[in-house]
Amino acid sequence: MRVFLILFITFIFLNIYSSYAKTDVPVFLLTGQSNMSGYASANDLTADQKQPVENVKIYADMTWEGDDQKERKWLTLGPGFGSGAGRIGPELAFGRTLAGEMPDTKIALLKICCGSTYLGLMQSKANDCWVPPSSNNGNAGTHYQRMLSSIETAIGKFNDAFDTSEYTPRWAGFIWLQGEFDGQERNLADAYEENLTNLINDVRSDLDVDDLPIIIPMIDVQNSWQFNSTVRAAEVAVTKSLENVDTVDTKGFETDGVHYRAQGHEKIGRRCTERWLTMDYNYSPPVAINHRNRFIPKTIQTPALARTIGSFYDLSGRKLGNVAIVPRQLSRSNGVTILVPGNNAEVNRKITLQTW
Repeated sequence: MRVFLILFITFIFLNIYSSYAKTDVPVFLLTGQSNMSGYASANDLTADQKQPVENVKIYADMTWEGDDQKERKWLTLGPGFGSGAGRIGPELAFGRTLAGEMPDTKIALLKICCGSTYLGLMQSKANDCWVPPSSNNGNAGTHYQRMLSSIETAIGKFNDAFDTSEYTPRWAGFIWLQGEFDGQERNLADAYEENLTNLINDVRSDLDVDDLPIIIPMIDVQNSWQFNSTVRAAEVAVTKSLENVDTVDTKGFETDGVHYRAQGHEKIGRRCTERWLTMDYNYSPPVAINHRNRFIPKTIQTPALARTIGSFYDLSGRKLGNVAIVPRQLSRSNGVTILVPGNNAEVNRKITLQTW
């Protein structure tokens, strides 16, 4: 049994290290409310702007919005990944511009959004928020939780986008287009800077990329959200307090008074790409959710017992086995131990492969 476990661990590490010999695929996370979803008609695009982008694959999860034929599956980027069939958001111009700048690179977009939602916690609409855990005593909002779950599902299907024997997905950036609803409520607008700061820090932590490039297309100046100036000021403020964060000012972009029109989304997508190209970026570890933040206990109450904290998966989503944390004194005498990489002592504990 011990020999089997050692061989199995060797297989796992070979699986991990072999990913570094593969071709990297930059993965961008696009989230927010209805202007990220996109209510613009693709009919207002030029013929060139409507063309599919073969090197870019997109996975869209937009709850009650979106074309059911394109939801929750990896497909080639083109028109129709907005709030319904034939509609677009900023994803099309963003992906097309990226592909033009990196013509020999495969690119993946994860679009996870929902209209009529808040960043801050509004008690009367608690199920319609993205509130990050750091803003709510460790309790993430419904859409924040859905975002993490959707990422796991999408990466589990990544082989449908690109052959995972040849390509490795790596986090490259996060685009956040939201704030209009918070701009309708003074208390949420006043809290937007703190909530946005926490969102960025929590997303970076959960994606395990401390310097993940963040781009924030600012909300437009519209009477529909009377505290828009407060939200816009908050969006600019976080670029000064956090590293590797930038904004795109959308003031004056084509809208219908609430949602951006097709050429407005064209400008947002192109300018987000321009901002990203100027930012500091190094390829991250392979895309994953940082389970350690959510499942590793802060203390071990019973030193004699091991605790299961998660599972190993390969990039195709196939489960390789379970992982359990054990006290150091137990790990010396029972089982085969390995180190979980991390940035602090809480994470750098020895663990053992408990059951397979």
